[in-house]
Amino acid sequence: MGKRVRGILVAMITPFKRNGEVHVEGLRSVVEWLERSGVQGLFPNSSTGEALRMKSEERILVAEKTMEYASSNILVTPGVTGNTINHAVEEARKMQDIGVDGIVIIPPFYYRLSPEALEEFYTKVVDRVDLPVILYNIPSASCNKLSLTLVKKLSDTGRVLAIKDSGGNLSYTARLITLLKGEVPVMQGSETLLLSTLVLGGGGGVLGLANVAPKLFVGIYENFVQNRLDEALRLQRLAFALLDAVYRGYSDTFFSNVKYALREIGVDAGYPRPSYRNPSSEERNHIRNVIAVLKEKDLL
Repeated sequence: MGKRVRGILVAMITPFKRNGEVHVEGLRSVVEWLERSGVQGLFPNSSTGEALRMKSEERILVAEKTMEYASSNILVTPGVTGNTINHAVEEARKMQDIGVDGIVIIPPFYYRLSPEALEEFYTKVVDRVDLPVILYNIPSASCNKLSLTLVKKLSDTGRVLAIKDSGGNLSYTARLITLLKGEVPVMQGSETLLLSTLVLGGGGGVLGLANVAPKLFVGIYENFVQNRLDEALRLQRLAFALLDAVYRGYSDTFFSNVKYALREIGVDAGYPRPSYRNPSSEERNHIRNVIAVLKEKDLL
């Protein structure tokens, strides 16, 4: 199925101008920053990328430009959003025309679906699109949890590259890893659970906070693979500190703080799409302090 999913993939931000337009040159800056830091893949049109605040044609534009700016050895798997089968298939086929390596199928959101309806959605989208897919479990945002039975059934089609698990439930993650037996990598979506997932046999992470400190998360993965567990744990603890600096329990503040941190580092990350709250002076100080620590440790 082409490129392998492993290591650290970044749930990319989408840079916007202050007027809300997609900031294309900022997108180039973000892609170049992430590539220099050694990540294995890019996930444009992610939750961190404010995908649900964008029109379908904007998501296509972001995917197209990410493909243009990324080197050929980087996996590019944009998110596909659609609350109906036809909408998801239509967007996925446009992604296919761009030449992406695969797609992340974002679950139907807001409406809670029966297991049968959720299975029909995923089965028909996978069947009607000629692309490898990454499944995405994010019940807190979508209201729809991917059951182990559904994940196994879809994985048995041979079309699934990986599953991103952002459920925050390590027991579910462990069950996924056991069920899939390494044939389909389980990628952690929670920054705080990356090392735990690797210990359980997971394939890596697909992380929004890796926009800010990609070398930190690549370091966790590489130190684990090289059996330097003490160093991997030290870096995982740093990831906790970074998350505490950026996340305040609300999506808009996360978008805003991540982009503020990137601008402080020197990446042209733009701004969130309105409406959002700007970082407070306390948050700015906290973010700058963590950035200083990361720079001191050569993790930026």
